[in-house]
Amino acid sequence: MTMQGPSKQILSLTPEQVEAIRKRWHQSSSFIGYPDAERDTAQDKWFDNLLVRPDWFDNATATTVTVAVARKGAGKSAVRLTSIERRKEDSQTLIVEASADELASLHAERLAKATERGYGAVADWMQIYADMICRRLAHDMSGRLLTSDDDIALRAWAITKGITERDFGERIADVIKTLVPWAKNIASENAAQEKNSVERIARVAQATNFALYVDDFDNLQEAGGATSIRLIRDAIEAADRITHNNLNAEVHLFMRQDLWLNINPGWHYSDKVSGVVHLNWDVSDLRKWTANRLRFAIAAALGCEPKKIRVPFDDMWHVFFTPEVTLKNKSTSDSFSYFVRRSMYTPRSLRAMIKFALDGSERLPVTDLEIQDAEWIYSTDQLEFLKTEFGGLCVGLDICLQSFTGKPLEWIASDLYKHLRGLIGNGQVKLHKGVSYGEPDIALARFLYRIGFMEVRYPEDERYEVRDVMRHPDHWKSVRTDDAVRWAVRSAFFNGLKSHRS
Repeated sequence: MTMQGPSKQILSLTPEQVEAIRKRWHQSSSFIGYPDAERDTAQDKWFDNLLVRPDWFDNATATTVTVAVARKGAGKSAVRLTSIERRKEDSQTLIVEASADELASLHAERLAKATERGYGAVADWMQIYADMICRRLAHDMSGRLLTSDDDIALRAWAITKGITERDFGERIADVIKTLVPWAKNIASENAAQEKNSVERIARVAQATNFALYVDDFDNLQEAGGATSIRLIRDAIEAADRITHNNLNAEVHLFMRQDLWLNINPGWHYSDKVSGVVHLNWDVSDLRKWTANRLRFAIAAALGCEPKKIRVPFDDMWHVFFTPEVTLKNKSTSDSFSYFVRRSMYTPRSLRAMIKFALDGSERLPVTDLEIQDAEWIYSTDQLEFLKTEFGGLCVGLDICLQSFTGKPLEWIASDLYKHLRGLIGNGQVKLHKGVSYGEPDIALARFLYRIGFMEVRYPEDERYEVRDVMRHPDHWKSVRTDDAVRWAVRSAFFNGLKSHRS
């Protein structure tokens, strides 16, 4: 063990320490964390020791962000929770959290009328956002949920009627002035809660800025219907106008990539939305994410703080995993690269394969064969995940993906298009028009690229130049259609297609 400086940083591990770490984590994968940030952040000092900040992270947590777009498992919740955590120190700003389901259930009638009207729901959404903030603040002050027929609710809602992005924050502040006397009266009637109520009321009363965070906004999507798409576009436009045209208010929406792909085509306002951030991870980001988890595990086993562990990444990784994996052509691959290549380039998907490997191992380090066994389980799991995430954009997506069972890994372009034409021609598979670009067979191939099921390979001497959506999200627009191009099912899914030709 090499130690350095007064802080006693650990720069390398002794054989005895490696053995102690392996013994501590024998048949336990808990150090790899949870698949969702809500549970993961409960770990001690999560923000200090486990949070990773890719290049886009500061932009994603900025006050000017209107929409954070990402695949499932890419960190939308981590961004939201970090942004909220940073704002807590500002006593002048009140944070309100809500879900899209909550907004929709409280305002189903209003949204139904907007749907029937068929146009211009931006003003409706501004009213809905204001309503949600006011309801939550009223509850924070009084401990009571407001109902629409409460006298105080009627007076408060009258203040927000006709609210616009220009006066959004000021109107909310006026509502608070109306709610404070009511909340104080409620508190005085309940002596047991009065002390805490006074503090809560004072905190709300002094606020001058308001931030609404709406999670799971993609839940509003209804099987790709044109009506829901129009409403969601108006919701984004309303949020963007509030956030960028009012100094005292912000609305932040978090949605999956599949919804964003669906609403963009033909939307006149899309180029005006100035606060969109896409959460895309690269190999170095995932390496940092993994390093933090390994550092956490090693520190726990050795009884020290994670920040004192300064061991090189490969040395940490090899405590838990064999250095190399043998490929089908008998060549070898660095084992961490092998994991990443089979992931969807998100922390959640990488975590899933790491966990399958750890849980399936008899002892540490996980062996070559155990990694490959884990890949079969992981691949099947990821296929189901893909159907769930993108099934709303393609009728028969399940049939389309399973049609590659027993087929080769790699396809020349003309063979792939012929295969896809067969699926389309007999009516089994149909893309939603919002994600269909070009002739049906080419459009479906592009869609399979965009959801991460297929990659494109360009032959170069004795190797391929590979393009996939995780690292090259816009490449689908320029994929050539001639047979010089090779298409391939990505490794993350190929093993999940139970029967195939080598």
